[in-house]
Amino acid sequence: MIDTRPQTDNEIQTRDNASHAKTSDRTYRPPMDLYDLGDRFEIRVDLPGATADSIELTVDRGVLTVEAEVEPRWSADAQPLHAEYGVGRFRRQVRLSEDVDAEALSADYALGVLTVGLPKHARTRPRKIEVRAG
Repeated sequence: MIDTRPQTDNEIQTRDNASHAKTSDRTYRPPMDLYDLGDRFEIRVDLPGATADSIELTVDRGVLTVEAEVEPRWSADAQPLHAEYGVGRFRRQVRLSEDVDAEALSADYALGVLTVGLPKHARTRPRKIEVRAG
């Protein structure tokens, strides 16, 4: 299975804003759904305001990392009176199981949602065994 460890807070304060070149002093942990579709897992991550070009996916030592940068939605001279959508860095990590074929991942981004396909190795996929009459 994939380790998603429950998170209670979707926001992480960063220590040194300048060294990370962020537009905000916050890194957000975006909400995520995980599905088992038999032959593959699928992860859906909410990244409102991101662009496909701002999203970076990496796999290192069995850990999938999703990162995105969301730019402010208002001009520099505007003072937001109420803002609930995160601006700045979004980051989420998921430990992949050995069932996942990390070389065959796919990713699509549409309508603020990143969908990552995690195919299972053929040896771990469910399969039906034909029973022949003797």
